[in-house]
Amino acid sequence: MADQGQPLRLPLAVSPENRDETANKDAKIINGFIEQVSQDETWVYKRPGIAVRTATAPGAGRGIYNWGGDIYAVVNGALWKNGVQIGAIVDDGLPVAFTGMLGSTPKLFFKNSASAYTYDPTNGLVHVTSAGYPTATAYGHAYLDGTVYVSQNPCTIRGSGINDVSTWDALNAIQAQIEPDTVYALNKQLVYVVAFKQWSVEVFYDAGNSTGSPLGPVQGAKVNVGCRAGASIQEIEGTLFWVSQSRTGSVSVYLMDNLKAQQISTPAIDRLLEAADFSVVYSWNAKIYGHRFYVLTLKNSNLTLAYDLQSNRWYQWTDPNGNYMPYVGSTYSQAQEPLLLHESNGNIYVFDDLYYGDDGVPFLVEITTPNFDGGTRKRKFMKSVDFVADQMNGNVMTIQKSDDDYQTWSMPREVNLGKLRPRLINFGTFRRRAFRIRHRRNYPLRIKAVELQIELGTL
Repeated sequence: MADQGQPLRLPLAVSPENRDETANKDAKIINGFIEQVSQDETWVYKRPGIAVRTATAPGAGRGIYNWGGDIYAVVNGALWKNGVQIGAIVDDGLPVAFTGMLGSTPKLFFKNSASAYTYDPTNGLVHVTSAGYPTATAYGHAYLDGTVYVSQNPCTIRGSGINDVSTWDALNAIQAQIEPDTVYALNKQLVYVVAFKQWSVEVFYDAGNSTGSPLGPVQGAKVNVGCRAGASIQEIEGTLFWVSQSRTGSVSVYLMDNLKAQQISTPAIDRLLEAADFSVVYSWNAKIYGHRFYVLTLKNSNLTLAYDLQSNRWYQWTDPNGNYMPYVGSTYSQAQEPLLLHESNGNIYVFDDLYYGDDGVPFLVEITTPNFDGGTRKRKFMKSVDFVADQMNGNVMTIQKSDDDYQTWSMPREVNLGKLRPRLINFGTFRRRAFRIRHRRNYPLRIKAVELQIELGTL
């Protein structure tokens, strides 16, 4: 422990440290993220807020996509373009995935598990009714060299005509059969079709076959973990992210970059995932504030987790009521603003650091520290706490302490961040202590540390 005459600086850039499958104890950051300015300087920021960009008819949101500079969304059993309804589709209650197609008339292709459609301004909304198109498909698809590929249970990958999804040759099919497990989702990385299966991942390339499927397997690219939920898959600047599962029972988050897969979830995050309900899964991504985020929501576990690619850190994000974030997907505007589609009201929202609440309602930022004992279990007296944070008139937060391993918390004490030196005195005695800082104001927040003035006792 430092000299009692010198304050001890306690950093607030913490990572999740939940000791079990709940997030009720131990360190975490809620509705924030970390930015490392230098080796010795790391700040905690409040996450960006959310505001309505385009309103549609109230109803379930299924997917969103920017095609040709226009924003398309599937909401309330219909396709919408820039907030105007185009036409009705079959809604199977599952997420919708989109891609653009080339050809003499470029088209937007989109599908759920039950049906597929194209849209272009000349021909309008067209239901894909070819006899060769599967009646049920896995999540997602892949567009490669003019062909759209979809997966038919259990492990058949079928391809369309060249830039023509009205034709599906029965011979244009290949089995993903390195392992005998079911395909859960299709996606693309670089010039490869990636099949996410129950217990494994297989990769295919355009082999240029003159008959049958153009695809051939990339034997050395097999991954020995599978996919827990197809809707967890996100592509961020060529990198794929998904929730994996394996025959050993482990559930983790992986990324694939240049066909190389690696785990990015920590043991603490894995504990949350292993106990979670995956019956309803949403995911989205956003690049903002110089950070890239992969965001995963497990609705029936009331949990949204965000991974920051810049800091390799995990956070928990919530809505203003402390529940999961209710957004089913994302795309980008022409100005490169992240746009999010709401799961139930059908509105399209912009995710932007100009806003300090969600739809005008402030959300709670919470920083919970690990237990601190100063390197000794002797009794200590905390004379004062200083707060190293940005100064802003009218900005207020609270702090609480727990001296019994997160079981109970003291009454909150208010901290005025408008003061030149935000400081509180007389924090009592303790052997080990955790802090909980909370902020719910229509203001930004950037905080680095708390400085503790401590006197060491004799017992």
